[in-house]
Amino acid sequence: MPILEVCTGSLQSVINAVKGGAQRIELCSALSLDGLTPSLGIIKTVRTLYPQLTIHALIRVREGDFCYTEEEIRAMESDIKALLPYADAIVCGALTPKGNIDIPSTRRLIEACEGKPFTFHRAFDICNNPLKALDELIELNCTRVLTSGQAPSAEAGIGTLKEFVKHTEGRMIILPGGGVTPLNAKKIIAESGAIEVHGSASGMTKSGRKETLTEVVAQILQQIK
Repeated sequence: MPILEVCTGSLQSVINAVKGGAQRIELCSALSLDGLTPSLGIIKTVRTLYPQLTIHALIRVREGDFCYTEEEIRAMESDIKALLPYADAIVCGALTPKGNIDIPSTRRLIEACEGKPFTFHRAFDICNNPLKALDELIELNCTRVLTSGQAPSAEAGIGTLKEFVKHTEGRMIILPGGGVTPLNAKKIIAESGAIEVHGSASGMTKSGRKETLTEVVAQILQQIK
């Protein structure tokens, strides 16, 4: 069965996602800013409440671009070390001002994970030369890349996602994300060849009304099983 990773931005959203059947979450704060590092208190609480839940913790020190200063990289290394005992994986990444993977900084962030899986987040979607970037991330021992295929949504990027999956087969996981709903999750997985999908579980469902996160998670899981 394909894996659904649910993006959660608060303790209540984690509770709601688990009620819907979520077994893996990306935990962050400030979703209105496209996600920032969650607090240590939140991740400790989630781990205590749900010992079996797979938690991927976002590490992002500020809103805006993904070009970080030395001080910001140090802060994120520190955040990784603080959250690592409670997380199963880390979600992070850094770019150069020219839109390439910041290899030295990303290497440091991956090394701070002490062998735990590392997901390069959707900063990838503004990378130049994405196939080269994928190869660079594989060389850095990156576990997966969260991407919409450099399109406005994962559904719109299916063709490119398929190319990424084929290019990285057996070497790294491609995690489609961006606009994933019960209406398109099955299509995205089937047509891209991905084995995982990432969504915030928001938006309309087949009923045509705005539904709760719990309902949407349950419906996506029903669609992809």
